[in-house]
Amino acid sequence: MITSMTYEARAWKTNSHKRSPVENGSPSDDKLQHANVGDKVMSSQSNGFMTSSTQPKRQPRRSKGCLTCRKRRVKCDEQRPTCERCSKGFHPCKYDDNLVFVNHLHDAAKTVRPEDPESRSLNALIQREDFKQIPVTIDLRGFKTEVVISFFVNNLFVLVKSPLEDGSSILNLFSGEANSTAGMSGLCVAEAFFSSIHGIPEMKFHASALYGQAVQRLKADLGTRTEASRSLPHTTIWSALFLGVYEMISSDSMSNWLQHCHGVAVLTEMAGPYGFQMDAAKPILQINRSFISIGAMANRKRTFLEQDEWKHIPWALQPMSKTIGDFLQDILCDIPGMMKDVDSLSNMNILSANLLSQKLRATFEQLNSLRISWNFMYPHSCWRQKMVRESSELCHDTLGQLICFSDLERAIDFVYFNTTHLILHSILGQLISLPNSCWVSDVGMSPDDNQFQEAPDLVFWNHENRYRNAQAICQCVDYMLQNEGGASGAFNLLFPLKVAYNHLSGSPIMQKWVAGVMEKISTTKGLSIGMQILEKY
Repeated sequence: MITSMTYEARAWKTNSHKRSPVENGSPSDDKLQHANVGDKVMSSQSNGFMTSSTQPKRQPRRSKGCLTCRKRRVKCDEQRPTCERCSKGFHPCKYDDNLVFVNHLHDAAKTVRPEDPESRSLNALIQREDFKQIPVTIDLRGFKTEVVISFFVNNLFVLVKSPLEDGSSILNLFSGEANSTAGMSGLCVAEAFFSSIHGIPEMKFHASALYGQAVQRLKADLGTRTEASRSLPHTTIWSALFLGVYEMISSDSMSNWLQHCHGVAVLTEMAGPYGFQMDAAKPILQINRSFISIGAMANRKRTFLEQDEWKHIPWALQPMSKTIGDFLQDILCDIPGMMKDVDSLSNMNILSANLLSQKLRATFEQLNSLRISWNFMYPHSCWRQKMVRESSELCHDTLGQLICFSDLERAIDFVYFNTTHLILHSILGQLISLPNSCWVSDVGMSPDDNQFQEAPDLVFWNHENRYRNAQAICQCVDYMLQNEGGASGAFNLLFPLKVAYNHLSGSPIMQKWVAGVMEKISTTKGLSIGMQILEKY
């Protein structure tokens, strides 16, 4: 039974009658004795090499690296069967030496004394355990597309429900029609994300080329659409959305992403509210509403999503399917219009100012009602724990505590509740600064309130203490970045952290900490837009 295998290159040389005592600086073996007739002599050859008195001819030094790395004139790590550099760059890897199998134990096994069955079974068990420890290298280049798409979906779109009518995975949106505009756009953003996380320049360049092709295809698809064909395929909207996410991953400019936000808004409005009543259309509407409203806040311009039909018709067939998160998005869609109105107050009469004050008060009350409902429906979904410096890379003494959650979806709800409350306070601040401004109740608590001692973790503070809501967002950072869907958590932290940054002006130390978190998101989570977003809103 062969118990071990080794791959070695045999060096054969011309034998002479005498053997040199030293070869290549290595000690020689014991002298060989001439064998008598009938005698058996076993010669122990170290490392499987035959020796002779003739010195080997000196060969020119040759790199042991693979042919590909030598041809590209780069350093090879010489891993077999595929070096790491070729594996990362998806290059074919081949070595020019012919490996020869040598069974060292074939002759030696004849002299081994027979073992008792107990010892033999023990050795077999040990050998089996050793065999399990041998690392197996699998060439995955043939599955590159599947690997990068799966990585993208499972890390960035982990919370996106199936957008397909049969309820199958969102992965099928990419692979079902690989040559379609949606398939190309999806592969483009998936490769950009994968290359950003793993540092693969070649794949990043390929993603950039795919991006250009996908943009041209999307323009062609929209150009061939006639006025008679009113319905807009959801795959077209997905294409525009993927290209927008690509800008968040690869672009160092906010303007490109904002242009895609505008494009997504136009396509969504073309589809109309009735185009999103089916379950398969709900995921794209959920993502688009966030994209459109956040982009509109950056430009401080109202959006069509504030119209009542967009808040009711998509859920008209299944009214109970509308979640607290959906109602929270309704408020976010109202905010760009309120920003536009408060910016125009200098040109508005006193009646318009009163109407805006009433709307702001009603929005505060609506948001607080949603907060109460959320605390009632998810009573044990979040809790505070003391920060341990060793277990957190992002700890800050000012925070004191971390907020943990039962799942990532509840964490996203929590930060967007606080974010919406802070944005409403920004509008309130502009109203308060105006002469003869109307009084607006913000439905916020103060530290002196009697109910403060029994308050849940999701609390709305009054205008003077709103920085506490900004701190609450910061206390969620550790969980959302360390969570299994870390990139998805980081994706949903970008906008809330910017809003928190604005309301921490009284604490420059915390603002510096937030800027550091945004830089970490840009460099480790594959979202280059992280640093740029601090310049907007």
